[in-house]
Amino acid sequence: MSIWDWLLNPAGLTPHGFCLSWAPGLVWLHAASDAITGLAYFSVPLALASFARQRRDLQYGWVIYLFVAFILACGATHLMSILTLWLPVYGVEGIIKLITAVASIATAILLWPMIPKLVALPSPAKLESLNAELKATIAEQQHTATLLKESESRARASNLSLERRVDDQTAELRNANTHLTEALEQRTAALEQRDVLLREVYHRVKNNLQIIDALLAVQAGHFHDTDSASALLDLRQRVYALGLVHQQLMDSKDLKTFDIAPFLQELADNIIETSVFPEVKVSVHAISLTVGLDFAIPLGLLVTELLTNSLRHAFPTGAGNIAVVLARNEEQKLALTVSDDGRGQAPNKISSAVPKAGCGMKIISGLVAQLRGTITVRNEGGMRTEICVAEPALA
Repeated sequence: MSIWDWLLNPAGLTPHGFCLSWAPGLVWLHAASDAITGLAYFSVPLALASFARQRRDLQYGWVIYLFVAFILACGATHLMSILTLWLPVYGVEGIIKLITAVASIATAILLWPMIPKLVALPSPAKLESLNAELKATIAEQQHTATLLKESESRARASNLSLERRVDDQTAELRNANTHLTEALEQRTAALEQRDVLLREVYHRVKNNLQIIDALLAVQAGHFHDTDSASALLDLRQRVYALGLVHQQLMDSKDLKTFDIAPFLQELADNIIETSVFPEVKVSVHAISLTVGLDFAIPLGLLVTELLTNSLRHAFPTGAGNIAVVLARNEEQKLALTVSDDGRGQAPNKISSAVPKAGCGMKIISGLVAQLRGTITVRNEGGMRTEICVAEPALA
């Protein structure tokens, strides 16, 4: 006898219906009962599997799939009971029952050790208590954010006042430049005088930004919570980046452009020096690139925000490495990359997806949009942020 005959048509055996004397009432009673039971057995695991797929956050969710396998096997035995009413395929039925037995034993063996762990899961009352604590923390953070907004409003007011003073001084310088130009007989002398005045404008703008920095430092002394003090430090670093751009322009030959590489190095060095993480090492590798004011300011602010984020979130031990790279990619676009070897962040809370955007992330998004670029954030043994923009066109 071949294995197929043994499984599907063993010699000398008759269908189960023969034992029931082929009584139509009994045969169809057994067939209907097994069919309904089998369909129910197949429906229950489908519902369990659907529940498990929708609740991927459940702990020990794999236990549900054990029950799915066990119940499906039970349902298969009932369907085989229908088939054996007419066909003596008792070998196949026996194999399915053996599979059912193995699945049931495995489920029973794995279920008992899981009971203490399942009992230890937080109760709804415990979850409600944790939720209440979370709400209290959120309320406290919102209060801190309100204080920070008030501080920023006062800083903006001071900035507007200083800007008006700069505008007035710039207007006076322009008037002086006009009178000097009319008095000079040669164009060369007039251009030289214009350069002197323009350098003075940059110098005064830088000085006014230093005044803003001093005011922010004084304001920071009145805050006792770390969040507000940290926010003001971030604002001071942004002001420093603006002042450094004007310093570079003031020292340049044409007063319109300068090399971005030494600017990024000096900017990164200042951020590290003013931070509370002296053990963090920053390396800057930037191509030599001539840029103007409209490109240098948003790029400098982007580097400031990204370095600040890495210092604040990546190094709980206070030590690590950050790399700042500015290069051309295969598409001949400029690629600014800021990466660290810190602890990174939990998966998909930026990328397009990122935790809830804070002030820093809003600034970064706005600056990238201003440069008409794209941003990519990856968590590869640390955070890696790459911003691609078109190379600036100089007039």
